[in-house]
Amino acid sequence: MTDKNHDELLNDLIDRHLRGGLSESEQEHLAELLDSRPDARKVFVESVRWETELSGFLRINAQKPEIDRPSAPPSRDGFRTNGLRLLRSMLVLATVVIIGLSALLIRERSGRRNEVVATNETDSSIARITGLSGALIWTGDRGQIVRDISIGTELAGGTIEGMAPDSWFELQFNDRSKVMISGTSVLTFADSGQKILRLREGRLSADVQPQPADKPMLVHTRTALLKVLGTQFDVEAELTSTALNVREGKVRIRRLSDGSEVDVPAEHLAVADGERELIPERVSQSVSEWKTDFENKRDNYGKWQPATDHAPASVKAIPLVPPDAPHVTLHLAGISVDRSDGSPVVIEPGSRFLVKGRLQYDASVHFGIRVAYPNGEFAGMFRGDLHDQQPPAQRNEDGDFAEFYELTNFTVDPAVWDKRDELAPRPDGLVLTGVWAFTHTESPAGLELTEVELLPPELQP
Repeated sequence: MTDKNHDELLNDLIDRHLRGGLSESEQEHLAELLDSRPDARKVFVESVRWETELSGFLRINAQKPEIDRPSAPPSRDGFRTNGLRLLRSMLVLATVVIIGLSALLIRERSGRRNEVVATNETDSSIARITGLSGALIWTGDRGQIVRDISIGTELAGGTIEGMAPDSWFELQFNDRSKVMISGTSVLTFADSGQKILRLREGRLSADVQPQPADKPMLVHTRTALLKVLGTQFDVEAELTSTALNVREGKVRIRRLSDGSEVDVPAEHLAVADGERELIPERVSQSVSEWKTDFENKRDNYGKWQPATDHAPASVKAIPLVPPDAPHVTLHLAGISVDRSDGSPVVIEPGSRFLVKGRLQYDASVHFGIRVAYPNGEFAGMFRGDLHDQQPPAQRNEDGDFAEFYELTNFTVDPAVWDKRDELAPRPDGLVLTGVWAFTHTESPAGLELTEVELLPPELQP
């Protein structure tokens, strides 16, 4: 490549950088040029100076009366004559910008080797990943979107999004406070002396160490603000409501719509929405039966379909490509498990699940569950479909089916098989937090779920 072509490429990269239009590979190339070529740094300084002059001129003249404004922008020479004092003052700034740009691009480039990194410096890292599984997308504090994240990664803030019902993610702050999301949840977090979280949707469980009285952990949702000084709690955030279940300690919740707030003590639940008074209610110890309510709970994974004169409300499976198997397409529907009274759903030994739905074509309906320990910590995921050997569902002439999944047949889900020694070996006695079903056929089988029910031993024939 000739010198002229080199110069044209450099000018093009600098011009598009100043306008925010460089791709990642072009940013890397520009960083290399600035590191290796003094003439490139000089050109960059001149370009930054020119951009600074132009911005200053437009800003100053925008404040003048219309009659004082020139009919056309002055020439570059005119700028240099009239703005000499400004140019000299900006020279130092431009040099600093070069150093900062080069350092930033180099850090971003090296960070991409691990796909996601906040920093290796302990004074910038605020937390690290201590557990994860399923389909997740991480958006770092600099805006990079990453799908491949790993346990032990140090983070300086960002957003994690669970993409499927079997997704879960655990984060431990530097003070050993832990937060975990499960299912299709979206959490943003930061800590610059005070922990600030935003649960846009989904389920969050937390075990928070004592926080400074003047800097409590803040958890924002669409409808409420939680102030936490140190406790264990669960939050379920939906578009129009926030349900807070406190397991230990005390949490203050404020409803955003009217500013009303209340302290919620241990073993109590409070719901912030526009339909009920914000009053803590005692939570019963546990229940051992549960059934879906698709008519009133619509924030499930899949396409919600309202009831008709001939069919109940349902959730239709949608395509999902597992991140560790990009050649596989599943058609999956999932439901988070919660109760309006906040009592946990505990799976008793000898229980079984009844799954009802519809299929357009013959297919095996694979079924799985997600469970937690009583303190809210993730305990594992299990599959109830006979070691992935589930026979095709028995459907009638209308395509309806009803399948039972015995607890004795449940095994560790392949998604967490490599962590089986750290998690619960069985779901017996644990808290049910999510269920899902899927088909795995060459083309969609038209799976719809109309009902999922946990049947304890005493309710079985």
